[in-house]
Amino acid sequence: MSDGFLKDLRPRPPRGSYDAALGALRASTRTRIAQIDSGVAPHPNLGFLGEEIDGAPTNIQIDDGINFYDPEIDPRPVSPLRRAPDPLAPFIEYPDHGVKTLSVILGETSELVGVAPGARVVPYRIANGPLFRDTGGPFLGGRAATAALGQAIEAAIALNPPARVISISMGNPGAVGVFEWIRQLLGGSIGLDRATARAVDRAYEAGIIIVCAAGQVIDRVVYPAAYSRTIAVGGFDRRGALFEHYPPDGYAHPDKVDIWAQTQRINRASYLLEANPPSPIHADDPRNTEAEPSGTSYAAPQVAAAAALWTERHFDRLEQLFAAERWKIVESFRRALRESAAQEQASLRGNRTTQIRALDIPALLGKAPPEVTGGPADRATGQGRF
Repeated sequence: MSDGFLKDLRPRPPRGSYDAALGALRASTRTRIAQIDSGVAPHPNLGFLGEEIDGAPTNIQIDDGINFYDPEIDPRPVSPLRRAPDPLAPFIEYPDHGVKTLSVILGETSELVGVAPGARVVPYRIANGPLFRDTGGPFLGGRAATAALGQAIEAAIALNPPARVISISMGNPGAVGVFEWIRQLLGGSIGLDRATARAVDRAYEAGIIIVCAAGQVIDRVVYPAAYSRTIAVGGFDRRGALFEHYPPDGYAHPDKVDIWAQTQRINRASYLLEANPPSPIHADDPRNTEAEPSGTSYAAPQVAAAAALWTERHFDRLEQLFAAERWKIVESFRRALRESAAQEQASLRGNRTTQIRALDIPALLGKAPPEVTGGPADRATGQGRF
């Protein structure tokens, strides 16, 4: 990382049980990650052979995924790498967002090695970037975008076998005060669709771990990360022994965040969208026109990959302990995640600091499923604004 970009997201040596856990996950047919985002494209960092989507590696199970956003283009979760033909699109649509976040999990080249290269992933396309943007235009359109999130969660539950982990690097903050008119002008909606909240409940009750980016645009944790039945992931930038919080002003309610992970300077895969055809690049490419990569969008897939590693490592024990009350799988993971984390002080803007729980994958993998006391977390249905 002489150029300042992080190019290997695997745990630092010594890795403890990580290598064995990764080998087991790569070989597993029972532990899959559902990625809900903007779809995939044939990037070499993800293991594609050539420039065609049909050259996907077998671990990216495109045919099991669904395109809920523009199925008339392709019913598979494939991004056409084009923005909508309106003047706002260049500022709010990132059709390669799914490639970016998936590279954090699956990257396996010298430009970037992800947390779990070779893991089985089922992608879903529900938007043309990380913003839940309705396509009906300003102040129109209803809840099509946030409803698609629920449809994708339901599809992940219905897989055979069901996904064990769902990774979501998207979010909706709810009402944003005096700036609400801006979000509505961009086609956004307040809160999430009720059916999406019900899907979160169904996944939780099925023992599926939903990992979500906590967000960074404002000081509140966004939905669906704000649901108590999901795993909310904040971010930091680690520079040696120093941790800088991301977002730099922190959260108004940091108690809603379960874990923090590296979220800046990651040499994520992406596309040069202005080229014809779009060209696969990485963040350190001199042709890259975007700002330095940052965002909890990159923190969440690291935790999702860690969840898959932990789930596969302790699969039989989890089934033995929690088969009758599967929601306890999620709560056992949450407890293991929190208790294994490194307790760190992270700097905030204005010479302030805050306590964070930094993801520690080897420590997590070494932690057997804890017992679960108490009842389930509050239902997602009824939370937030709808």
